[in-house]
Amino acid sequence: MKTLFRAYNRLMGILFKEAPLTVIMTILMSVVVGAIPPISLWVNQQMFDNGIGVAQGEISFANYTPILLIFLITNILPLFIKNIYINGYVRIRSQLIFLSSFKNKMLIKCKKLRYEHFENDESLEIIEKAYSRAEGSANAMFPGYISIFFSSIVSSVGFIIQLLNIKWWLLLTIIPIFIIQTVVITKKNKNIYDELETYWNKEKQYGILASYLRSRDYNKEIKLFEIAPYLIDTYGQRLNGRNREYEKYYFKHLKKNLVGYNISDLAVILNSIIFLFLFLQGSITVGLFISLTALMIGGARSGIYKAFSDSLILFNSSGYHINFFNYYERYFSLSEKPDGVTTEVPKEVNIELKDVWFKYPGTDKHVLRGINMKMCSGEKVSLVGENGEGKSTLVKLLLGLFFPDKGMILLNGRDLYSYTQLERSKIFAPIFQDFTHYSFTLRENIGAGYIEQISDDNAINTAAHKGGVDRFIDLMPEGYNTILNRDFEGGVDISGGQWQRIAIARAFMGDKPFFILDEPTSQLDPMAESKLYDEFANMVSGKSALFITHRLASTKITDKIFVIKNGTIIEEGSHDGLMQCRGIYFNMFNAQKRWYENKGGQNYEG
Repeated sequence: MKTLFRAYNRLMGILFKEAPLTVIMTILMSVVVGAIPPISLWVNQQMFDNGIGVAQGEISFANYTPILLIFLITNILPLFIKNIYINGYVRIRSQLIFLSSFKNKMLIKCKKLRYEHFENDESLEIIEKAYSRAEGSANAMFPGYISIFFSSIVSSVGFIIQLLNIKWWLLLTIIPIFIIQTVVITKKNKNIYDELETYWNKEKQYGILASYLRSRDYNKEIKLFEIAPYLIDTYGQRLNGRNREYEKYYFKHLKKNLVGYNISDLAVILNSIIFLFLFLQGSITVGLFISLTALMIGGARSGIYKAFSDSLILFNSSGYHINFFNYYERYFSLSEKPDGVTTEVPKEVNIELKDVWFKYPGTDKHVLRGINMKMCSGEKVSLVGENGEGKSTLVKLLLGLFFPDKGMILLNGRDLYSYTQLERSKIFAPIFQDFTHYSFTLRENIGAGYIEQISDDNAINTAAHKGGVDRFIDLMPEGYNTILNRDFEGGVDISGGQWQRIAIARAFMGDKPFFILDEPTSQLDPMAESKLYDEFANMVSGKSALFITHRLASTKITDKIFVIKNGTIIEEGSHDGLMQCRGIYFNMFNAQKRWYENKGGQNYEG
C-alpha cells in the first residue's frame, strides 16, 4: 500500500507541477462521467414508462420530449468526455509531460551513474525497464486509472443509493458476490505479474537473437556463411520452448481465471430472476425492470459490477504498472559516481598506484591484487600481460569508471578521485580497442574527444593531422562535414584503419597530458601494429603515455615496462633489463619476436 501511494504521489507531483489545471479538470470530468450511469438508470426507466404512457395517450409527446433530450445527453456526454477530452487531449498532454519530465531527468541521471551499473545485470534491468516502460506505465496510471477510479466511485455510490431506494436488500445479492469475485481476480492478477517478470529476460534475449537478421552489422557474415536458416531455426525452437512453458502456466491457472471472471455472470441470472419477481409482484415498473436488468447483464465487463470493480482499480490493476513505474524510482536510487572538488588541469602528470585491489561488483574474485606502480611525467610506459590478467580493468580505474576496493591511486600526490570528472577528462586521452564509431560527421567524431573545441577548426585540423586523418580527408565527399556510417542519409562507410586514425585524432583533442592506449591496434597484424606504435611515440613526444598490450610491439619504445600476472605486477624495468632477467617478459618476447624480425630486432635468445 505504501508503494502504491508513493508511486501516485510522485506521479501526481510531476503532473501538478507541469499542468495543474489539466489534472483538476480530468478529475472533475471523471466525476461527471461517473454520475451519469446512475442518472441513466432513472432516465431509462422514465423512457420506457413514459413511452408506454405516450403510446396509450396518457402523456403528450411534448411532455415526453425532455426525457428524450436527457436520454440523448446522458448517452453522448460520456463519449465526448472520455474519447475526446480524457483519452484524447489529456492522454496526449500527459504523454508529453512524462516524455519531457522522465526522459530529461533520466538522461541527466544516466550521466551521473557509476559505470559499474552498466556491467551489472540487475542494474541493467532497472535501467532498461525504467527507460522503456516507466513512461507507458505512468500514462496508464494517469489519466487511465485515475479517471476510471473517480468515475467508478461516483457511479458505485449512485447505484447504491438507487438500490437502497428500490429495495435495500438488493445490495445483499450484489455486494457479497462482488467481494468474492474481487478476491479471486486479485490473486490471479498477482500471478500474472509474477509470470510476466519471469519471462522479461527471455523476451529480451529473443529480441536480440531476432535483431541479428535485421542488422547491417551482422548481415554480411550471415549471408556469406548462410547462417540465416540456422538462426531462424534456433529462434523458433527457443521461442516455442518459451511458449510451451507459458501454456503450462496458463492452463494451470485457467480454472481460476474462468471462475474469477464468471462469478458475476452467474450472479446476473440470480439478480434478473429477482427483478422479474419484483415486477410480477408489482413492486417495480416495467421501465425499472428493463433498466435494472440491462444494468446487471454486463456482469464484470459493464454495469454495476464493472463500476464496483473499477472503484478498486488503483489497488487491483495498478500493481503491474506501479512495479514498472517503481523502476523509475529505483533507477534514481542507483548510486552515482562521486565527483571531486579539484578543478586544476596539470600540464605534468605523475601517477602512482599504491596497493590497489579491485573486484567487479557481484563477484568474489579480485581482478587486481595489490598493484603498485609509478608513472612519471613524460614517461612512456608499457603494461603487458596475457588476456584476462587485469590490464583493461586497471585502465578503468585510472579513468574513474571504477573505484578501488582497497588502496589508492594518486595523481601528482593527490587522490585521483579528488579531481572532478570534467578535469579528469581534460587530463587523460584514452584510445580503446573497441573505440566508438559515432554516426556523426567526421568533424564531430574527432571533436568528441574534447567537446569544448568541437567548433574550433584549428583544433580539429591539428588533431586530424596528428592522427593521420588528413591522409584520407580528400576521399570524403563533404570533407570534415561528411556523415560517417550509413545510419543517416548521405552517410558513408569507411575502413577499420580509417576509424582507427579517427580514434587517435580524437585523443589529440584538447592537448591532454596523459595518453592511454588500451590495445587499440589488436586488429592489426604485428608489423603494422609495431609501425603504428613507433609513429605514435613520435606523436606524443613530451607527453606521458601508457601502452596496454599483450603483444609486445610497444615495449622497445617505452621507458619502463610493467608485467602483470594474476592481477599483480611481477616484473618491472626497461626492455633490456627485463630481457637480462630472463623472466616472464623474456619468454613472452622470445615467443613473439618472430613477428618483428624484419625490423632488425636484437636476438636475445641464449
